[in-house]
Amino acid sequence: MKINRSILPSGRIGLAVSGGSDSVALAFLLTKGGKKKNAAKRFVILHVDHGLRKESKEEYRFVKNLASRLGIPFKGRHAKVVREKGESLEMAARRIRLAFFEQQTRLLGLDAIATGHHMDDVAETFLMRIKRASGAEGLSGIKEKSRVGDIRFVRPLLGCRDKELKDYLVRFGEEWREDASNDDTSIERNKIRHEVIPFLEKTLDPKLVPHIFKITKNLAEKIISIL
Repeated sequence: MKINRSILPSGRIGLAVSGGSDSVALAFLLTKGGKKKNAAKRFVILHVDHGLRKESKEEYRFVKNLASRLGIPFKGRHAKVVREKGESLEMAARRIRLAFFEQQTRLLGLDAIATGHHMDDVAETFLMRIKRASGAEGLSGIKEKSRVGDIRFVRPLLGCRDKELKDYLVRFGEEWREDASNDDTSIERNKIRHEVIPFLEKTLDPKLVPHIFKITKNLAEKIISIL
């Protein structure tokens, strides 16, 4: 697996852990299973229970227990998602999550928040943006480093495939939580993940995902050079 630790700041880092395989792998990889020197001082696990699914409270407990096993602090929030005018449920949940991250960044003095986004996320986002006829900036996709307000995000797992992360957890006997809604192909991203990409890999390019990842990196580099 290609993990880019060079983008991690030297200070304290929040780990955004939902309980899914990607974020659980993130927590294990960056803390070396809790064995990394000074892991408790450097990392803190952040989790938001949006209360939108019946499983969410159990996922909260799972992530809290994970932090305990890794020996690193945990900060969580049970939220009630209320949509503002013009917001989708997803947008409202994101607003609440970002508000929590901003609060913890300020209170804990976090230099960045790391997320478990991986190469498959990049490919899915790229194909979604093709549908919207996005320009070069949009097609350059998910970045390794970005900012939202006062929050600095880092994504060290973009060079990893989803299957690699799952295989890593299975190899060490670790569990994660699956969101049942991820199988709903009426949702655009899920349709791309479960139907479009497998079809294109079979009929067009078996290395479609890493090739898209390379395209997005090239686009991002060209945009930076122009600026």
